[in-house]
Amino acid sequence: MKKEIYKIQCPKHIVFGDPLYFEEFKGEKLKRLVVDYKPPQHFGACLVLLEQESEEFEDFIERSITLYLAPSTTMKTYMDGMMYKGQQVKEKQIGVDTAQYRLTVNDRSDDIRTGGDGYWGSEIELCRQVGTRKISDAVIISVVVPDGTDLEGMRQMARYFFPDMRQMDRAEKKKKRGDTAR
Repeated sequence: MKKEIYKIQCPKHIVFGDPLYFEEFKGEKLKRLVVDYKPPQHFGACLVLLEQESEEFEDFIERSITLYLAPSTTMKTYMDGMMYKGQQVKEKQIGVDTAQYRLTVNDRSDDIRTGGDGYWGSEIELCRQVGTRKISDAVIISVVVPDGTDLEGMRQMARYFFPDMRQMDRAEKKKKRGDTAR
């Protein structure tokens, strides 16, 4: 397994889904099929590039880019795969029917050919109820990268959408060794 963690500036708007859906559907139907998310101003953001062997298919490498959006004080909890007591989880699978998905982050957009239909990502929201108000504590958006894209290709894709990304795990290792992070 290879995992790279990056600190990024929190995007103002993320859209992810089949380009056809944006043309064909509106309102609640479209909302159920795609990610169209504007994080609150107090959220921070981290990006994880993950490459791991498939548990289901022998000799297959799964690759994904996951965006964590949450306040910086609780970010590590969500990145460690944990949550807080009393939080509810709302998960939405993101599918495609035209063998491609559109990913838009702020003003940068690209249609990525997947080579097949099916589920190509997810959006998970962790929230809690305070009285009658629902408060969103974190949103985690995962995008599966098409076959044939290696780790360097994932980095290039991520740099296009997040040009300010800084690798966190590398900087932390240098600090532990006593080197200065550059």
